Amino acid sequence: MTEKKKKKRKNPLTPALVVLTVSLLLTIVICFVLVLLVFSTGKGGLSLFNKEEPSEVASEEPVVVTYSQAEVEELLENAREEGANAKETEIKEYIRSEAESNNPSFSTVLRKMYPECVVYSGDGRFYFEPIDENIPKSKYARENYVTEETGFRYYDEGTERKTTLCIDVSSHQGAIDWPKVAEAGVTATMIRAGYRGYGSGKMVEDEKVHANIAGARANNIEAGLYYFSQAVNETEIDEEVAALLDIARADGANGPIAIDVEKLDADTARGNALSQEERTHLIIYFCEQVKQAGFEPVIYGNAYSLFHMLKYDDIKQYKVWYAFYSDFNYFPYNCYMWQYSSTGKVPGITGDVDLNVRYIPPAQG
Repeated sequence: MTEKKKKKRKNPLTPALVVLTVSLLLTIVICFVLVLLVFSTGKGGLSLFNKEEPSEVASEEPVVVTYSQAEVEELLENAREEGANAKETEIKEYIRSEAESNNPSFSTVLRKMYPECVVYSGDGRFYFEPIDENIPKSKYARENYVTEETGFRYYDEGTERKTTLCIDVSSHQGAIDWPKVAEAGVTATMIRAGYRGYGSGKMVEDEKVHANIAGARANNIEAGLYYFSQAVNETEIDEEVAALLDIARADGANGPIAIDVEKLDADTARGNALSQEERTHLIIYFCEQVKQAGFEPVIYGNAYSLFHMLKYDDIKQYKVWYAFYSDFNYFPYNCYMWQYSSTGKVPGITGDVDLNVRYIPPAQG
C-alpha cells in the first residue's frame, strides 16, 4: 500500500512577528530623526516647530556697497545741509549767550566772533581787517589791565607796572593846575600845538600850547606835541612840521611829535578827498621830516584811521598812538600809547580830559 504525503503546517505567528518587527524599526527611525532635529535646533539649525525661514550663514567675504553718481551727490548735499544747520545753531547760541551777558554792543560780539580780524566801523558799516601774522604782535594780555578807583588804568603783570599815565590836552581844558596834575601821578602829556581848518585850510595855533608846555616841564612832566592835520599835499605838511618844530624848540618840548589822523563827518572836510595811497604818502612824509629834525614821530588814530584811511603795512615802522575807548587795548600790534578814555577826571583840570596808557619801554622801537 502507498503512503500519502503530509501537508506542511503554516506558522500563525510569522505575520505578527513581521508586523512587530517593522513597527519597532519605524519607531527607532522616527526617534532617531527626532533626536537629530532637536539637536540641530539647539545649534541654530532648522526646527520642525519653528515656522521661521532658516537663517543664512554669515559670509566671511566683505560686503561691497556701491553708489551711483546721483546717490553720492545726494549724500554730500545732505551732509552739507546737516553741517550748515549745526553751524548755524552754534552761531546763534553763541550770539545769544554774548548778547545776554553784560549787554554788549554789536561791535563787541563781532570782535569776539572774529579774533583773526580787527573789526571796526565807519561809513555806516563794519570792516574786517585781517591780522597780519608777519607784523609783531602786542605782548599785553587783556586780563592784566587794572583800573583804579581814580579811573586811571595801568598794565600790571603782578610784579611791576609796565605803563605810565599820560594825558593829552588842548585849549579845551582851559587853565591847568600842573602841580596838582603831577601829584595825581601823570608823568607825560601830549599837547595840541595847533590845527588846520578842515574847510579853509587855515593853520591855527592852540592858544594854550605855550602855557601847557611850560607848566608840564616845570612839574617834571614830559611834554610832547601833536597837530590836527588837514594837509592835502607835501607843501602843507612842510608848513605843519615847521610850526611844530618852532614851538618845540622855543618852549623846550621834550616828548614825541604826533600827527592826528581822523575822518571828519563834514562833507566839505578837505582831507576826506584824499585816497588811502595819497594820505599814507603824506603821513610817511611827515614822520620822516620830524625824524630828520631829531624828534620821535608818532601817528595818532583809531582803527578806521590806521587801517582804512592809511595802509598800515606801509606805516608799521612808526610809533602808533591808538584810540580805543574800552577796558582793554584792542590793537593787535605793538603800539606806543593807547588812548582809552575821553571823559577822564584828573585833579587840576576842570572837566573831561583824555587818558592814555603809555607803555614802558615803548612796545615799538
